[in-house]
Amino acid sequence: MAKNPLFDLYEKLYFHEIEVREALGGGRLQLPMVIIVSLMGVAAHLLQNFDKKYSGFTSTAFLCLLVLSCIVLLVAIYFFVRSWFGSTYAFLPSAEATEQYRQLLQKTYQEFQNGDSLAEEYLNDYLCTKYIECATQNTKRNDQRSLNLHRTNGTLIIATALFASSFIVFFVGDLNRTKTSKPTEVIIVKPINIKGAIMTEPPKETETETVTPPPPPPPPPTRLIKEGVKIVKPQEEEKNDE
Repeated sequence: MAKNPLFDLYEKLYFHEIEVREALGGGRLQLPMVIIVSLMGVAAHLLQNFDKKYSGFTSTAFLCLLVLSCIVLLVAIYFFVRSWFGSTYAFLPSAEATEQYRQLLQKTYQEFQNGDSLAEEYLNDYLCTKYIECATQNTKRNDQRSLNLHRTNGTLIIATALFASSFIVFFVGDLNRTKTSKPTEVIIVKPINIKGAIMTEPPKETETETVTPPPPPPPPPTRLIKEGVKIVKPQEEEKNDE
C-alpha cells in the first residue's frame, strides 16, 4: 500500500487548525471582553445615578431602552462564553505512545520478508488517519467558535447602540439625580458677634465769637557787661549813670 498522496496536506491542515485554536483563544477575544466590561460599567453608572422620582415618557423610554440593552448584552455574554471555552479538540497521541506503536509494528512484522516496509506503511497509514480525524474535528470546533464570536460581535454592536440611546435619553431628559437643583439650606450653629467701633456722626462746627488776642508780654532785658568782666545788672547801671 503506497503512502497517501495527500499526507502532507493533512499534516498541514492539522497544525493549521491548532494555530486557529490559539488565535481564537487569544487576541480575537480580547476586544469583545473589553467592550462587555465597558458596557457593564455604563449600565451600572446609569442605574446608580437614575433619579427614581421622575415619572413620565422620558423615564419610561429610558428604562425600556436600558432593559433592552441589558438583555442584548446578556445574549452577547452567552455567545462570548460559548466562543471562549467548552470546545473539545483532538490531538495526536503522545510521542511515547506513537513510538511504542511503531515498535509494536516492527515486532509484529519482523518475521516477514518485507516486515520493515509493512511496518512503515502501517505507521504512515496510522499517522495519516490521525491527521484526518483530528483536523476534521478541530475544524468543526473552530468553525463553531468563530460563529459564536461573530454572533458576539453582532450583538455587541446592537447593545452598544442601545446603550448609547439610553445614555442620550438619560442626559437629555435630565434624569441624573446628581444634577438635580436643591435649595441651599443655611444652618446657623452659633450667632456671630460683630465687634468694632461704633460709627458716630462727626461733631458739628460751632460758631464761636472772635476774641482779640492780648499784646505780648515785655521781653527780658539785654545783658550788659562792662570792662573788667563785671556783670552789672541793668538797674545798677542806670543808677551809676544818674
